[in-house]
Amino acid sequence: MKYVELGRSGLKISKIGLGTWQIGSGYWGWGSEFGENEAINLIRKALELGVNFIDTAETYGGGLSEKIVGEAIGGSRENVVVATKLWVTRLTYKQAMKAIDRSLKRLGTDYVDLYFIHWPIPRFFLRSVLKAMEKLVDEGKVLSIGLSNFSLRQLRETREMLKKHDVSAVQVHYNLLERKIERNIIPYCLKEKICVLAYSPLAQGLLTGKYGRNRMPRTWKRRIGLFFYYGRVTKKLGRILPVLSEIAREKNKEISQIALSWVTRHQNVVAIPGAKKVKQLVLNVNSTFSLSAEELKMIDKVA
Repeated sequence: MKYVELGRSGLKISKIGLGTWQIGSGYWGWGSEFGENEAINLIRKALELGVNFIDTAETYGGGLSEKIVGEAIGGSRENVVVATKLWVTRLTYKQAMKAIDRSLKRLGTDYVDLYFIHWPIPRFFLRSVLKAMEKLVDEGKVLSIGLSNFSLRQLRETREMLKKHDVSAVQVHYNLLERKIERNIIPYCLKEKICVLAYSPLAQGLLTGKYGRNRMPRTWKRRIGLFFYYGRVTKKLGRILPVLSEIAREKNKEISQIALSWVTRHQNVVAIPGAKKVKQLVLNVNSTFSLSAEELKMIDKVA
């Protein structure tokens, strides 16, 4: 496993992390077929394989994801970098201070390594929340600050509002079907030593080769991202998947591994795919190999 710096926090995280949106998420995720024991075992297996970064949020499963993550990491807490997120309804200093305590209780820890503002919020509220975030860093309940789904303009403005602490990471939607952050977010964060965490790096399954334009997952309408993908970008799959498949055959890899390797080719980008099965997890973990210049050119031509 390869590891990279988490901004200027002094922490190092695995280039492939583990996203836990689906864990405990019931309707919106795969909760009906992915029980707590399976999730706990999967997280522990990820740690065994060298994954040291686990990403969750207070809204995933209404807090159940945090609880399961806490149970899974148990005595391994010091060796795990845990990120969770503050939801947009916690718009005041007071609400944010209460929200972190609830998250810490569910996680069974007295600190989180990375605390995100989950979505951009109006400047008026943002100032109040940022004051709370910096207070939490001072108190040791949070080690570093992150921003999720922020544009470059919002990222810059937020950094200007912070008084004592900087942003260590941004979490953004990034994969072969969604590349707009390459225009400015990735270059800016590389220059400013901010880590980029790519969620949905496999487009919720579309980039595994298992599905296609006329072969969507049975529960695609329940997978929030796929609902928007269906009409907008699934047409691209007919061009992208054959190329990924060709490269995968030549390298004796799976299509999903080529897609993840492509995402993590940037020095400062970490992929945080989810997984339901150990087989998927193992494939994800073994996806930090390099693609050749010619292979990257082939992919760019169709994506």
